[in-house]
Parts: sequence; C-alpha cells; structure tokens
Amino acid sequence: PKVEAEEVMGRAKILKLFSKTKDKQVIGGRMESGMMEKGSVVKIIRRDEEIGRGKVRELQQSKVATGSVSEGNEFGGLVESKIDIAPGDYLDRVVMITT
Repeated sequence: PKVEAEEVMGRAKILKLFSKTKDKQVIGGRMESGMMEKGSVVKIIRRDEEIGRGKVRELQQSKVATGSVSEGNEFGGLVESKIDIAPGDYLDRVVMITT
C-alpha cells in the first residue's frame, strides 16, 4: 500500500502584509530555512498551530520576479489563501511524498 506523508521543505517568517484583495494577499517575508518556490503549497502557521493553507502565485526578490527564494533572503510574494495572513506568521512549504 502507498503511504502519503508531508515534508516541510522551507519556512518563511512574514514581516509585512502589503495588500489584500479577496483571497489574494501580497506579503513580505524572510526565508528562515530551506527554499520557497513559485507554485508551492504552504501551511500558514500562527502560534505553532496550522490555521490554513495557501498557494504561492508569485515571488519577487529586490523587485525582480523570481522562481525561488533561498534561506536567509527577504522576498515579496503573492499568496492565494482564504485565511488572513498576519505579520509574525510563518509559511511552511510542504511537499507530498508517496512511498
């Protein structure tokens, strides 16, 4: 039988929320570990609890569009989620692994 598991491939701390329209939010953050990629599914973490999920639609570094952001770098992003993201929240990039 196949077993599906989630693995956290990156964690970003949200520093600022720039704008919000319907279910799209423009955020600024810093990668604390791993890597964030455009198209990634993310878990929204507040006070060590998962409060929802979203999808990274766009990423920018220094106002230039990019496909991925690595550890230690600050970035801007467009996240599609019905959950409101607040400064201080974390985004964990998750990948489904089937074994």
